[in-house]
Amino acid sequence: MAVPREHPQGIKDVIRLFQECRTRQESARELPVITLLGRRGSGKTTGLKWLGYLASNRPNAFYDFASAVPKRPHEVAARLALGLSYRLPRQPPVHFPRLALGLLVARAEITLDSADSRRVRAELKRALRQAKESTEAYERANGVVEGVSLLQDLNVLQLPGLNLVLKLVQFGLPRLPVTMMWRTGLTWYADSPNRPVDALMKLNELARSEASADVEEVDRLLCGAFLEDLRDHYARHPRDRECVVLLDNIDATQGRKFLDLLVRIREANTSSSRGHDPLLVVATAANARSVPGPYAPDFPAELRIRTPEEASYADWKQSIPQPASTTKWHWYPVQLRDLTEPEVTTLAEQAASAVVHATPLIHRLSYGHPWSARALLDATYAIVVERGGGAAELRRILEHSPPAPHAPEDSTDTAGPTGPDESVALDEAARRYLLRDLSEGQRSALVVCSTARAFESAVDAGILEEYDQLTKDTLRRDIDGRLWLIPPVPEDANTRGGQGSGYLEHCRERPENRPEAVLHPWLRLVLLQALARHEPDGPSGWTTTHTALRDWHQREPQTQQHRLDALYHSLALNDLNTVVAHLARQFRALPGTDQWLYELYAITAAPMRLPEPPHPRGEREPTPSDRVRDLARRLAPAALDEHWSLTMLVTALWLAADPRNRVANSTPELNSTIAAMFHRLTALPHSSAAGLLREAERYEPRP
Repeated sequence: MAVPREHPQGIKDVIRLFQECRTRQESARELPVITLLGRRGSGKTTGLKWLGYLASNRPNAFYDFASAVPKRPHEVAARLALGLSYRLPRQPPVHFPRLALGLLVARAEITLDSADSRRVRAELKRALRQAKESTEAYERANGVVEGVSLLQDLNVLQLPGLNLVLKLVQFGLPRLPVTMMWRTGLTWYADSPNRPVDALMKLNELARSEASADVEEVDRLLCGAFLEDLRDHYARHPRDRECVVLLDNIDATQGRKFLDLLVRIREANTSSSRGHDPLLVVATAANARSVPGPYAPDFPAELRIRTPEEASYADWKQSIPQPASTTKWHWYPVQLRDLTEPEVTTLAEQAASAVVHATPLIHRLSYGHPWSARALLDATYAIVVERGGGAAELRRILEHSPPAPHAPEDSTDTAGPTGPDESVALDEAARRYLLRDLSEGQRSALVVCSTARAFESAVDAGILEEYDQLTKDTLRRDIDGRLWLIPPVPEDANTRGGQGSGYLEHCRERPENRPEAVLHPWLRLVLLQALARHEPDGPSGWTTTHTALRDWHQREPQTQQHRLDALYHSLALNDLNTVVAHLARQFRALPGTDQWLYELYAITAAPMRLPEPPHPRGEREPTPSDRVRDLARRLAPAALDEHWSLTMLVTALWLAADPRNRVANSTPELNSTIAAMFHRLTALPHSSAAGLLREAERYEPRP
């Protein structure tokens, strides 16, 4: 396998899990089917190929279910076997005599319908020798055998004149004596009350049948032979590492079929005391609903999913139910995480030192979504390095029309969304790529849903009435299954550029309940960008949807959530006066500073239809305080006159919550204004000075 272009970020714990499971113990042990889950653009393919690079000094094979014509399980097994049989230095090659014999017998051209067992044996041996001779001749004429072995992406291999199902047989035969294949293979197929030849005749008969039960039986026999060949090889040649197969996009057609069969064969082998096979499977999927596993309510697709930090072989073993009533325990779903700011910084350093200063902005925009962070880095490079732009241009980065970000070849997970088309703005390119698995109706409905803080609110408030029932019924299921719904990010100083996160969550009503699901912040941002381009007062416009949501929250029983969400949508509608009046009343009425801060941050998390535009290049940029005051005076002059400090604070926090209003540096420019307003509030009656001063410190520079 070729060396990947760069070390992928954010998969350190995935590598730890992989190496832990790959290390072979003194005796054979059960192995999980590790399934790396990730929303589109999370780097699944890149990470999988990096694991292949790490495993390249031991038997390994790679197969992508999304890049090939759907194949039956035994055909997939044959391609994996060819990859696993690649000759490695100072190691005995893995042979597959049982699988090779079974594939040969299953050929439609060979008809084993004679009642004379001697004639059947002679026919089989003749076919084996003929395959060997024709392959040796082909090798002498073309010299391609070793080149073929080097190709790990076997599903795209094309060899003129050769039956793809028989590649393993024909390219393995020059290294595998016919007598060995005959003796070893025939003995294994004899594992039945009948004669060995009878079993092979039955296999040949089943292979010519189109009945679904017969097709499944052929797949079961040949995949069983594949695993038995591996187990036998490792029993005779002990190794320090398990062999590895890497299966990309198992949520594509036929992906699950192969793995479901593998799991069933493992169950049958265990029940018959055959022992455990040495095959470690690592698969990827973008849709959690396509992956079986133990049930877990409130998780995506109600599937128990581990984070990379939680994942380990011991954790998987401990999770196996006793007794196990289903086979789902074989699967071990692990969700890839978004990148941290330091990891985005590393990506920036790999791109160009000139874009490192923009890392805080890029991380805040993308929330570390890997594909999006790279796309933003590419756009930053184009703006700063190629065009000589500065802070004002970077504030419009989502409107930039970049080329597609770099991606590994043949990567269905990380390839760019628009190809060479540079006429599409970055936010539009992101929407097309991230949501290309959804229908047109679902994508349109999702834009409307982005107005709600919690996804369920959009459904319950009835703002999707213009869409057909199928779209409404499937939207949440498909968004949840593709992992775009997450617990909400705590609203506090951290999301405004200050220090500290999660310290106000104790003020949430019923904190023991799991938080409601929300759209991933980056996806929601690009969806809101699309909504802002609609006619505001149209059926699906900004004003129409936010007004409907505000009114619905006001009609519902006035819990804390409904009260705050109604004000949240009021602020999204630029009703700054109402928000300031409420917070002024609560400033005196609430018993503690934390409760008031919780409401302050929850309300000012409201989205802005349009970010505050920077001044044209060449004009003097107003100070951060001037920007806050100008917006407050434009939206709420009465509130500014009556509650100057509070109005300035609310406006500053609202601006700071939207990353589109930020400049690209490590010290958010509104921090000093926010800290100053908290200081001024301490002079007001009924304030808790200590709590407000502590909050102001969260925005003050630290060494």
